[in-house]
Amino acid sequence: MMLNSSRLGNLVLGVVVAILLSACAPDPQDDIPLFESYLKENINKKSNDPYISSYVRPEDEMYEYLSKLQRGQGFRSILEPLIERGNIEAMVWMGRGKVNQLEVRGEVIALLGKAMKAGDPLAALALSSGGEECWWFGKGSLTSLVANDLGVEVPSNIETCSEENWNKAQQGIKKLADKGDLSAQYYLLKRVRIDNPEETRESRDKYIKEIVRLAEGYYYKPMMDYVDSIFERKRKGKNIQITGKTPELERLGVDLMTIAANHNYIPAINFLIEYKHQSIHIDDPLFEQGMMLGSPRAVTGKIVLFTRNGAKHLSNREIYYYGRVYESISGDNRHLITKYKEGSLSEEERQKIDAEVAKVTEQITPMVYIDRFTDRTNWVDR
Repeated sequence: MMLNSSRLGNLVLGVVVAILLSACAPDPQDDIPLFESYLKENINKKSNDPYISSYVRPEDEMYEYLSKLQRGQGFRSILEPLIERGNIEAMVWMGRGKVNQLEVRGEVIALLGKAMKAGDPLAALALSSGGEECWWFGKGSLTSLVANDLGVEVPSNIETCSEENWNKAQQGIKKLADKGDLSAQYYLLKRVRIDNPEETRESRDKYIKEIVRLAEGYYYKPMMDYVDSIFERKRKGKNIQITGKTPELERLGVDLMTIAANHNYIPAINFLIEYKHQSIHIDDPLFEQGMMLGSPRAVTGKIVLFTRNGAKHLSNREIYYYGRVYESISGDNRHLITKYKEGSLSEEERQKIDAEVAKVTEQITPMVYIDRFTDRTNWVDR
């Protein structure tokens, strides 16, 4: 089938415009000088504070729930007494966590509505046209259609997927940012980029400088997102290798993640483990650091990397030990089921290891990298 001349002309014009836009886009290579001062000042610094880059600390009301949620054990019973005491943030976490439960749809919307009325912008965002919850709450969504068929009652006085709530959320988030909330500041920074997709060198430079400023406050999520943008994942045989888009960007990304890891930021630790997976040593301190910060993924990394391809580098005793540590952190015994050879250790040996694991896990100091702006698909350290 042949294209007519008009359609062909439009197609050619579209291709030319795309090429010109691509050619005019800022080159990430030019980002590197903007990080030089930050790298020089921080590359050799380390923190002994396990919570330095944590959203919450043990003394905070939300710490127990969020630290367990991140490890896959976010039991909502932890939130109930907080909600009874009027903790608005707990209401929002409870509501967002139950958006996919049709039988309590009315309760969820009422809870988010109560939090929004109390002035919480994240509750307003969840009830807005731009919140990720709109995927469930939308009138034409499959979940809403099923809820209607089931006769689920929802509050008629609380709008969902609302433009008004979107505006209310943006205003509230700006207030949080003005008060110094770094996660709110990053949210607004991302909104600017979404609303102005045609990036210039000037706008990109401003974005990079903001990433550095936020990292200086030990908020590393923006830097993690930036590094993800200058790396790519490529399949090599059965494995996936992450590499920088250029050798210079790769060195930059590794250095930035090293700084974040040195300040106990779990995603950076796991990034470096994945990056080095082909050459990493079994005793690399990243594994221990991640484990002691409460990262199930770091423990999984050690177990999987050193039991794969039939060439076991971990002994049965070590597999059992790390499998039990993983279970203690996450509540999941998958590695004991899939990696540990049943009967390879005696009951007495297992009891001794269990005692060791109990001592070690008592010393774990979980840091919390998720925050109120984290997408629900990223709540758990997988």
